[in-house]
Amino acid sequence: MEKISDACLSSSTEDGQQRCAVGDPREDEILRAAFEEFTERGFHGATMLAVAGRARASKATLYEKFHNKVGLFHALLEWGCRQTMADLRSIVDDVGRDPKDALADCAARVLMAMGSPPALALLRISIAEGARRPEVGTIYNSLTRDPIVAFIRQLVERLVASEAIVIREPEEFGAAFIGLLRGDLFYQALLGTATPTPEDWERLARRAVARLLRAFAP
Repeated sequence: MEKISDACLSSSTEDGQQRCAVGDPREDEILRAAFEEFTERGFHGATMLAVAGRARASKATLYEKFHNKVGLFHALLEWGCRQTMADLRSIVDDVGRDPKDALADCAARVLMAMGSPPALALLRISIAEGARRPEVGTIYNSLTRDPIVAFIRQLVERLVASEAIVIREPEEFGAAFIGLLRGDLFYQALLGTATPTPEDWERLARRAVARLLRAFAP
């Protein structure tokens, strides 16, 4: 989610909503326009017509590709998360790495992605709309938290197998991982009262992982 200009994903959801093709410049323009509209007006105030106007596209084109505003927001999040999820996959798929080091690298990548201005903007939108449209929060979790926890679960299995940690419930470790990363510095960044540097996020991530490993040590 670090770069909102990343090429978008090519996929379809179970409900048939089409996702944009990788490297399609026209759909990149539409999703940039959607990001501008959502961040300026919020989910509730944004309209498909306004996004179409910003992108110099027809309203019919947007409805054909994304079906509705929820589908457009889903595609926007998916587009923004593409590079981060690819990076995490690359780290986790390297089974020859020390799982402790892999976990620390994942934490740093996740935190720098979550703390980027575009990612914080999309999280604020999801929070603001959550009470009115719970499905927006569900979409946010399904494209951010859930895949991150799934990656961490794979590393947890390796950590347990190497006897680096002892846990009763894998989900407990994942929840603790997310909770430690979303600490005070992240909260201050979300509020706009702090502007952490990449070095700040890196230090926080590695410190959090060290504490987590100590907490679950044999």
